[in-house]
Amino acid sequence: MNYPQQPGQPYPPRQPYGQYPQQQYPGYPPPGYPQPPKKGNGLLIGLLAGGGALLLVVVFVITGFVAPGFLVSDSKPKVASGPPLDLNSGSVVAGKFILAVMGDDPDEAEQAACASAKSQVREAATKLGSANAQITAGEPTQGLDNQIMVKLTGTMSRGRTLTGLMTVQREANGTYCIREITTSA
Repeated sequence: MNYPQQPGQPYPPRQPYGQYPQQQYPGYPPPGYPQPPKKGNGLLIGLLAGGGALLLVVVFVITGFVAPGFLVSDSKPKVASGPPLDLNSGSVVAGKFILAVMGDDPDEAEQAACASAKSQVREAATKLGSANAQITAGEPTQGLDNQIMVKLTGTMSRGRTLTGLMTVQREANGTYCIREITTSA
């Protein structure tokens, strides 16, 4: 094979049979040199984006359901409405009932009762008064909405023990009255 010779240039180097002259392509290393390692930037960016999205979901769930809980319903039962209950008023009302029983005066007991419970309270005072009951009121505790619970204990004739529970209700006008009374007598 003859190559045309250009003035001032030597003949191209001879290549062994079956090989072609090596050519240089821009951006590629010459033959025989190792290839540069590929960078994993795409994988790293994907992992960071996925981790960031997961973090946002976790933060949303925590703030939505736990604290401050803007996704949670506020329909919790209310313990009391209005001003706080005066537990001493429960003791006062229970005391009026106890005095009415000791004085065998059902009319006095009825005056301490709420309108819906007058007959029940009168009947309880009559029954306990006729049995010579000696009643003691326990420490009043707050019950449901606007209610005070007072435990009753004592003795009746022939040494029988007495247990009971009095529910004192705060009315809309702020007064307290006996809503319900249950006894073992």
